[in-house]
Amino acid sequence: MRRLKADLHSHSADDPYDRIAYSTEMLIDTVAGLGYDVLAVTCHDAVVYSKQLADYAARRGVVFVPGIERRIEGKHVLILNPDEEQAKVRTFAELRALGKRRAAVIAPHPFYPTPRSLWKHLARNIDLFDAIEYCSLYSWGLNPNRLALRAARKAGLPMVGTSDVHQMPYCDTTFTWLECEPTVEGVVEAIRAGRAWYASRPRSTCYAAWAALNAARGMIHNVANP
Repeated sequence: MRRLKADLHSHSADDPYDRIAYSTEMLIDTVAGLGYDVLAVTCHDAVVYSKQLADYAARRGVVFVPGIERRIEGKHVLILNPDEEQAKVRTFAELRALGKRRAAVIAPHPFYPTPRSLWKHLARNIDLFDAIEYCSLYSWGLNPNRLALRAARKAGLPMVGTSDVHQMPYCDTTFTWLECEPTVEGVVEAIRAGRAWYASRPRSTCYAAWAALNAARGMIHNVANP
């Protein structure tokens, strides 16, 4: 097994809901230049994956993981390596009935002040999750990840660090270390087995405020275009 640097939650111009200026290929190039070994592009309600993209990433030394940030009962849930049925689930009950199969399920930004965050739905459906996200969008003074960290400890789940990137420049402040083979299957198995550890440092208050403003604009756009 190897120690791999991973970003397990990211977005690109292939996202059907958010307005993003950079392509998936540009994002792959960026993370490769920063020493990442694994990238999951998890666009909203869309799996952005093809052999061409996987090969493009492989030539740059990056394992490209299929993923989706699926809206389930109005809340965001990350599913890595979903099959066709898992990528279309609408309720937590449907996801539970399908089972994990070859996927890993992550709770993204569960306690951030957005209508898409899980909040009480995390505890109610904790059996569905393999990990909880430590999101990069925070500063010293404001860090909703503290609640997520408590929830992870209570449930005995690993925390995975992610960028949840929506704009450039890419901020290499929060990521995940995985202990696994450099394959999609290896990444999923490592998360489910708890061989995942987050690494993070806070952003500056100014940067966090700028990123939060852009995120708010994106949420307004999503609400206006359901």
